[in-house]
Amino acid sequence: MRDVMKIIMFVLDELYDESDYMKNVNDNSLSTISCKTLIKCYVKFIKMYITSRKRQFNEDDLKRFKNEIIDWSNDFVNIFKQFSPSNLQLPKLHMWRYHTIHTIRRYGALNGLTTETYETLHKNWVKTPYRISNKKDEHTLDQMLKTIRRQIITSITKKPLKLRSNSMKSLLWKLQIGEIYDLQQKLEHDENIDNLCIEGIKHLISCLDVYLDDVSNASASDNIYLKIYANGTLENGEIIYAVSKFHGYARFSDVAITMDNIDYLTDDGLCYGKILMLVEVSLFPNHPPLSLALIHWYDYYSKRFPIMYEYPHMKFVNHYDLIPFDSIAGLAYVVKRFDYENEYFVNKFLF
Repeated sequence: MRDVMKIIMFVLDELYDESDYMKNVNDNSLSTISCKTLIKCYVKFIKMYITSRKRQFNEDDLKRFKNEIIDWSNDFVNIFKQFSPSNLQLPKLHMWRYHTIHTIRRYGALNGLTTETYETLHKNWVKTPYRISNKKDEHTLDQMLKTIRRQIITSITKKPLKLRSNSMKSLLWKLQIGEIYDLQQKLEHDENIDNLCIEGIKHLISCLDVYLDDVSNASASDNIYLKIYANGTLENGEIIYAVSKFHGYARFSDVAITMDNIDYLTDDGLCYGKILMLVEVSLFPNHPPLSLALIHWYDYYSKRFPIMYEYPHMKFVNHYDLIPFDSIAGLAYVVKRFDYENEYFVNKFLF
């Protein structure tokens, strides 16, 4: 259900066209709801749902949550009551609309009222051990207890895996800068290489030249060595990819990049781009290498109306840059707008 909630707005976006909507209105049909109206209702629902998942509430949170509940429930009833024999006079909807805030004030956050925790415990410590046992033997309970004991011992002794943050791994190619054109020619004739990788190779030299002019006295004509990697781990633990084959599919991550509000039109200090390459550049002996990411930039589709359905509305622009790896704030969830060329949404309502 939660996975559906994350994408429902993009599914509803122009699901049927305006002429169908007007025809239904003129025919006095029940289905007289525009796609935009549905999307606005679902956006309100998701914002309300995200607020409901908070672990603690203060009075300001409760006031905002109450307004979100009222705003969504009014829209929901106005839209869908025509499809309900009772005009949506439903006990659960009534409880949610009029008693949720009082319940939180009296008993605490809604997360504390769920049975999910207890269901998970029952599954992990009763159902699973029972299914592993032979079920019919008189020693079934003893087998279950041994299984549980092994699970506990394993969880205690198992060392957590720690990933190095701000690091790249899975080396793809190691070469001198003068060998890039040879690599490009080779990759262009390799059917296993994705077009995005070739696009990155084509822009690597020019972007590196610009970057080195800005940060050092070196130039792209110097004796520079490059290492190109398949993935990297960010400081927040997220893994980003720039690889033609990952479990049989190309994977080039969309990311959010920290930028200065003064220089760019940003989304709360963030800009968005697609990673084409992860590169480690060695300039001088005994000098720490530069960890860089080659980015193909997104920009707002319209500077006048940068937001659509409360999502950043983006497009690819013909601009590429090498940026410091540690300037990447995290993964971005970019969704292509269906049936449109070069239009994208950034899904910010994730949970």
